[in-house]
Amino acid sequence: MIAYRGIKTLEVLEGADNYNAWIAEKFFPYIKTPALEIGAGTGNISSFFTEIESLVLTDNDSKLVKFLANKFVLQKNVRAEVLDIASKFGEVKNKFKTIYAINVLEHIKDDNLALKNIGKLLVPNGKIILLVPAKKFAYTKLDKSLGHYRRYERQELVEKLERSGFKVEKVEYFNVLGLLSWLIRDRISRNHNQLKKSQVKVFDAIVPLLRKIEPTKNLPFGISLIAVARRR
Repeated sequence: MIAYRGIKTLEVLEGADNYNAWIAEKFFPYIKTPALEIGAGTGNISSFFTEIESLVLTDNDSKLVKFLANKFVLQKNVRAEVLDIASKFGEVKNKFKTIYAINVLEHIKDDNLALKNIGKLLVPNGKIILLVPAKKFAYTKLDKSLGHYRRYERQELVEKLERSGFKVEKVEYFNVLGLLSWLIRDRISRNHNQLKKSQVKVFDAIVPLLRKIEPTKNLPFGISLIAVARRR
């Protein structure tokens, strides 16, 4: 079984506390309990959601699930389970009001199947919240080395959600400067296939400033798309 995101990538992103907090801030207004996180990895993002009344952290890698269980062992409202959202499964009994996935969908070859499976895990009108990489023209060698099958266009994401039984409520670009720095890095870096901790730390250091100056809506582009949709 292969994790949605490589272990090396997860380790590099452990130091991006400011950036992860910024993402969490974007997600908080839409989360209702019980909630489930897909592709939780090592819990870099999960740590910001542990105050949720009932939270299930999942990954398709049993070793990562064990790591998550140990990491949050004192959080009685949090549990960790193995879940492969990219595999075929039928209807389930335990359903959630919110399911969120951050930088996961692009790692799944059949993202349409994954979205349909998410619908099966949600109660009627339950919400899905996604963060995915944006803009096909920004697909680089680093994307490929990170295991990304794609970057998304806004309308493409809307159409995939609608075909999978969701009513889209919001899709917006996120992190304008991140997209520019991603493209610049691809041009000047000697190692196109590796994301370095030093690069992540430099960017994370300026995130507090970005949070203050970036408009909260109507961005023309960004390194990511944030989507909020509800199950019909």
